[in-house]
Amino acid sequence: MNVIDYLNLGTGLLLIAMGWLCYRFPNLINPYGNMSPERKALVDIEGLKWSTAIIMTVAGVLLLLTALLGYLKVLDENLSGLFLTVIGLSMIIPLFIAMQRHNGWGRDAAGVLSPEQKKKKYSRLTGVIVGVSMAFVVVILLLASKPTKIEVGEENLSISGMYGRDIPMSEIVSVELLEEMPSVAIRTNGSSTGKYNKGHFRLTNGESCMMFIRNRAPYIELRTTDNLYYINGDTEEETIEILSKIKEKALINQ
Repeated sequence: MNVIDYLNLGTGLLLIAMGWLCYRFPNLINPYGNMSPERKALVDIEGLKWSTAIIMTVAGVLLLLTALLGYLKVLDENLSGLFLTVIGLSMIIPLFIAMQRHNGWGRDAAGVLSPEQKKKKYSRLTGVIVGVSMAFVVVILLLASKPTKIEVGEENLSISGMYGRDIPMSEIVSVELLEEMPSVAIRTNGSSTGKYNKGHFRLTNGESCMMFIRNRAPYIELRTTDNLYYINGDTEEETIEILSKIKEKALINQ
């Protein structure tokens, strides 16, 4: 595990612990802990502490999952760090909504929310939902449009970025340069932006494969003992250089 994976693991465990501490000791929740007794009486404390515990626990579990995916090399260090930032920032939004819903802002002495406050509340909520949705789409597009980095090492062919992985040289059984890609039937778990194809695809001949390609020739078809890959570089020269290095290193390990 790298430093980012340990950071995701530690932050995830801390969030889970803090979430349930806030449930057990609701005075830890800000601003509830600093309110006067009269003001606290207007707060739906059961709803607030449950919401806080659940939101922080979910964020913690997502970070633990991110750490696991990083450990399994499904995510590279850059993506793991990005997920840490995105999950941390995203947690603020549902916590804010929970505060709005449960802490009694805009309520009278009987705890009733005024019509004006209801209108403001739902206008803000709509804005937050739209903002979160747009941010999620932007993050996905940024990840999908990030160029794949391919490095040929002594033991592994390392592919970083979205869906990245390490391919042992000892498992490579054939490698070939193509001027045209085989026809794709369906994208099973990947992204296609017009410029890049990344992830899992199925060809019209029924074969499943993984692609890490810029949509321009040439392409490298690489077969291992149990998978089929298509990769290329930023330029034709870079693709040919990658092919040459793979042949050299794979031959050494055979």
